Amino acid sequence: MTDSNPQPQPSMQPQQPAPQSPVQQAPAERHMSALGITAFVLAVIALILSWIPIVNNVAFAFALAGLIFGCFALHATGKKGRKKGRALVIAAVVISLISGGVVLYTQSMYGKAVDDASKSLDEASKKAQHDSDNLAKGIVNEGAKSLTMQVTISNGNAEVSYGKGGGTSNETVTGQWEKTITGDDAQKDWTVSAYPSLDIDNETPADTQVTCTITVDGKQVSHQEATGDSANVYCSVYDKQ
Repeated sequence: MTDSNPQPQPSMQPQQPAPQSPVQQAPAERHMSALGITAFVLAVIALILSWIPIVNNVAFAFALAGLIFGCFALHATGKKGRKKGRALVIAAVVISLISGGVVLYTQSMYGKAVDDASKSLDEASKKAQHDSDNLAKGIVNEGAKSLTMQVTISNGNAEVSYGKGGGTSNETVTGQWEKTITGDDAQKDWTVSAYPSLDIDNETPADTQVTCTITVDGKQVSHQEATGDSANVYCSVYDKQ
């Protein structure tokens, strides 16, 4: 006799999927900041050119551009930025600041040098013009209060010629001769010359010495000596120059 009661079938349980480990994404690679590199190059060029006159005007523009690019690059290379090379960027900013300071300092220094040179040239030009005007007036010792001309001869007589502005006076002297000029004439272009007088009856000794001297306000500006029977001396206030 057949058993009509069916056998119970085992129940099928749904299979649970195996747990999967989370996929880790690799961090994005950070590239060197192009702005930072540009800023550094501009900063170095600015520093090199900052010492050269005139050209350092361009250097200042490079330094300013390097500073601006560097500031943007600082943000890009920060902790939340996507670029690397922060040390290079910081160096670029520092060098840019130094370059700008050097430009300002050198321009100030060069500007002062140019002003001093221009002032010196101006003063030299004015002095040259002043001296030229004095020369045209026959003034050699500007501001002089007294001028003294002296002639000495050791033997016999001497023929003395003295004058200013092309005019001359002559005198025959023995031993020592002296003439002092005061006032405005003491500033003029005086000259004096002397030589032994010709004496047919008495020959001039070979050891005869003749001298001339010009002093201005007590300061000797010209002195000449000569020895012999044909000794000849010439003194001028121009000798001081």
